[in-house]
Order: sequence, then C-alpha cells, then structure tokens
Amino acid sequence: MKVHLVVAHPEKTSFNLALHQVAISTFKNRDINTSVSNLYTEEFVAIAGHTDVLDFPEDENFNLAKAQRWAQKNNSFVEDIKTEQQKLLSSDMLILQFPLWWWSYPAILKGWLDRVLSSGFAYGDGAELGRKKVMYSITTGGANNQEELEYYQQKIAGLYQDVFGFIGWQVMPAFIAHGVQQKSQQERTIILNNYEKHLQKQVC
Repeated sequence: MKVHLVVAHPEKTSFNLALHQVAISTFKNRDINTSVSNLYTEEFVAIAGHTDVLDFPEDENFNLAKAQRWAQKNNSFVEDIKTEQQKLLSSDMLILQFPLWWWSYPAILKGWLDRVLSSGFAYGDGAELGRKKVMYSITTGGANNQEELEYYQQKIAGLYQDVFGFIGWQVMPAFIAHGVQQKSQQERTIILNNYEKHLQKQVC
C-alpha cells in the first residue's frame, strides 16, 4: 500500500499543513509508504499549455488534450509533469489536502489536475494510469446550520464527480474541517484527532 499526498496551501503554519502532517505521521506509524507533493513549496506551475510538451510539431494546431496524448506517446512531457505522474503510477491512493476557495480547488491544485491527470495518461483509450482510490481532506470557512453543511457536502461531492468520477476512481469519504479559524486550540486538537481516526478507518 502506498499513498500519495498532495497539499495545496501557501501558509506553512496553516491548519491544512497540520492535517497534512497528521496524515504523514499516521501512515508512518503503520508502515504505509507515502510520497508527497507540496505544491506551494515546490512552486508548481499551475498553467497548462504549450510549455507542458517538448517538441510538439510546429505545423500542428495546439489543442491541450491532443498535445497531452502526443506527449504521452512520445515521452515528451516536461520534467515536473513526469515527476508527478510517476508518483501517481507508484501509488495506490491519492489524498488531496486543500482549503475550499470559492467553492472549488485553489488555482494551484486545479493546475495540478489539468497538467498531471492528462489525456492518454489518466483517462481516455489506453490510458496508462490505472484506477486508484482518492480522498479529499478539506477546510472551509465554516457552516452555520444543517442547510449549509448539506450545501458543502453537495459541492464537495461535485468536485469528486467532476474529476475522479469521470475517470473512474474509487471515491472515499472526504474529511471536512469547518470553520477552523474560529475554533479554540482544544477544538482544533479534537479535529486533528478525528482526522487520524478517519484515516485509520478509510486507509489503514
């Protein structure tokens, strides 16, 4: 069993990074192998385009999905994409750790999805990457009532379905930490402990 952890938050002291560290320690204590991509620390380039592919034929009109399939066939992705794809190839499960910003992924994580889960690699006829498990760990600005909690659940289910449902991965229940900025230190500790229990149930 190997888990690939992708974390997308610009602040090293954020609660997202604290949750990320819980995942690392939980898996280490249970001898589960991990790999990590810290997108902000690594300054991952979020913009998909011409520069993702080396030596794409100049006489061809550039279409991203077409160029990705060409790069997959000709081993012509740039190095950062190759590195991320290799991490996925060698893993059984992917965990994405991120804050929900404007009801979606941070731009840097969306760029990771655009560039790494490429056509011909993650989806499409003959795609190299097999189906995996995926889990989201998410922080939100907070929910004031049951209606808002249900709204968050629907949004996050949509984020799952739009990407990983489409490519046929097994979607695991998300861990959602609401309104952590308004929590006391004791409440935050309880959330971190609950995340460890969630990981033990869903992964270990």
